[in-house]
Amino acid sequence: MKTFMKAAVVAVAVVATGCGGNDKAVVPQASAAQQVVQKPVGVRAVTPATQLEASVLKATGSVRSKQSATLSAQASGTLTRVSVDVGDTVKRGQVLAQLDTSNARIAVNQARASKSAADAALDGATAEVERARVLAQSGSLPRASLDKAEVGFRQAQAQAQQAAAALDSAQESVRDAALTAPFDGVITSRSRNQGDYVSPGTAIFGLVNTQALEVRAPVPESLVDRVSVGAVVKGTLNPSGAPFEAKVKSLGATIDEQTRTVEVLAEVLPAKDAGARLRAGALVELDFSSAAASDIPPEQAGLFLPTQAVNARGQQGFVWVVQDGKAQRRDVKVERVLPGFVRVVQGLGPAERVVADASLPLQDGTALQVVQ
Repeated sequence: MKTFMKAAVVAVAVVATGCGGNDKAVVPQASAAQQVVQKPVGVRAVTPATQLEASVLKATGSVRSKQSATLSAQASGTLTRVSVDVGDTVKRGQVLAQLDTSNARIAVNQARASKSAADAALDGATAEVERARVLAQSGSLPRASLDKAEVGFRQAQAQAQQAAAALDSAQESVRDAALTAPFDGVITSRSRNQGDYVSPGTAIFGLVNTQALEVRAPVPESLVDRVSVGAVVKGTLNPSGAPFEAKVKSLGATIDEQTRTVEVLAEVLPAKDAGARLRAGALVELDFSSAAASDIPPEQAGLFLPTQAVNARGQQGFVWVVQDGKAQRRDVKVERVLPGFVRVVQGLGPAERVVADASLPLQDGTALQVVQ
């Protein structure tokens, strides 16, 4: 009982001390767990860009020739001459290889002789039918004789035409024995040598026109609508970085379902100076920034943010703005313009700082510490 009374007196004394006129109440300090919760959250912050960096408006493509062909034999025979090798520059109509034409020339001579005989027979039949027509008109020749002369004339005509066709065919065989270049270019392959026997369809040369080049580049679907046919774009050759220019020739009509890209073809323009030495098959990078910028009307200018900085579904979403060291949720309206970037249409100013990752578990008023 005495112990209980002493405890009560002590308790009363403590209360009295806390309530004294000049003494302040003692405030309990927060626990260690509470201090951890109140510690500022470290975040990265970005400021909206007024224009996109050129790097996001580039596409990697490959160079190809607008003219390339595999040249094959048009006739059977032995190659008696091969005039060019890989790497040689050739002109249109230049003879590249020659087949043995001995038999073909014999056939030409025979066909020419047959045509001469057929032409002579036609001359005789023509004179005969003209004479028969005159006699028949005066009544001095029976109708049956005139009919016979007419038939002979038509047969002679047919034989002469047949002989002319045979001569043309024989001469064509001689021409087919010579393999010529269909356009200016460079020999890229050679599969046969002098002495080889070839038949129609046997591939002998590969030919590429190195002066007529185009670039094929898969462009993201979100960018391709801002690129117009006829636009001149700048390019660089990988890995040297040598510059060149190309003119957009066509835009693909379909979108690749796997890559979500559209094929763009651009014609390589003649170099104004030494420039880049492009070859078919080379990798290049096309910069569509100037083409895209010229196609964006003034009313579509805006602020751009990385997609990760915006929590959005469709055009509606929100961002976390850093305001006085705290998180402030801001509703925004956005438009997807390129892979990895959106344009903020409403709800954000150009000088505001936005948390780079909108997926962080933040709340209005959460203390923030911006880190690099």
